Amino acid sequence: MPTIAVREDLQYFYLDNGAPDVPNYKTVIMIHGHTFHGATFKRLLPLAASRNIRIIAINRREYPGSTPLGQAERDTLRSGSDEERANLLANLGVDLACLIDALIKQLNLPRDIAIVAWSLGNVFLVSLLASVDVLPTDVKKSLTTSVKHVILWDPPSESLGLPLPPGGYIPLYDAELSPEECLAKFGIWVASYWKHGNLASHDPSQLNYRTPEKEPPPTSETLGEELFALADLTAGEKSDTSILQVHNHNVLSKLWGKALFDASVREAWAGSKFTHFYGDASTWNIIYTGWFLEDKVKSAATEKLLVHFKVIKGANHFVMWDNPEGALNDLEAIINT
Repeated sequence: MPTIAVREDLQYFYLDNGAPDVPNYKTVIMIHGHTFHGATFKRLLPLAASRNIRIIAINRREYPGSTPLGQAERDTLRSGSDEERANLLANLGVDLACLIDALIKQLNLPRDIAIVAWSLGNVFLVSLLASVDVLPTDVKKSLTTSVKHVILWDPPSESLGLPLPPGGYIPLYDAELSPEECLAKFGIWVASYWKHGNLASHDPSQLNYRTPEKEPPPTSETLGEELFALADLTAGEKSDTSILQVHNHNVLSKLWGKALFDASVREAWAGSKFTHFYGDASTWNIIYTGWFLEDKVKSAATEKLLVHFKVIKGANHFVMWDNPEGALNDLEAIINT
């Protein structure tokens, strides 16, 4: 299986459908979320070549084939100061940028790239974006001239450091459950289909926090043994869950603010179109993020729209698995505009 070395002590595993049989194709680099790694996107890969799209799905650190975080880094995420955690996330963003630059050079990718982060993966993408001014000069030039699209797919509200709305519930942080019970309940909760109220209202009382639809069943229930090929059930406890917990919310809030709304950062990424998109049958915290970002972008009142927004009707958090053709249609529509 392919891996790529960023430096002597750091490598990443990735899935790759290979170069389409045309000279100028688009490359979509996928960054996965909590627990479910790059194989979550594997149903997209065989569908992409006929559309002249190359998909590269990386495994983040802590996940199979990629270099794990060191214990000191895990401890920083769990109990470090705000400054220490902010510096670590910035460093992880730089590493991700160097990975993408290495992929561009070693795979000879055309300079037409979309970076797509899904779920928790968005934290690492915004870390990359916000770190643009501390990237090595050649890496900065490579990415800012090659990355045409930045796509924020289903970021959960806790990844932005947003407090829970009244009634908000996420089983991953349920203090009444054991860590094992939290993860098991979360796996069903996040993979379910949800019917909410009037989403145009941006009113938290219209969100469904606890009662998913019975049909369709959660994606996790239809996976069977395949679930174990898509997930690493140990990675969250090592570091991912710590990133999302309340003690890190101030760091995350500042990180997103810099990545999306800092004038100098956005000027550096002037050649990239930013799009946020989500499924309207996803969990409440994904929709809540969309509302927050839409309101922030509107209040920024900039001459150029900072972030574009797209909603996938009827899609849950795992649309790339349940409806890969539809998910790829939506991604293709974004990268072709």
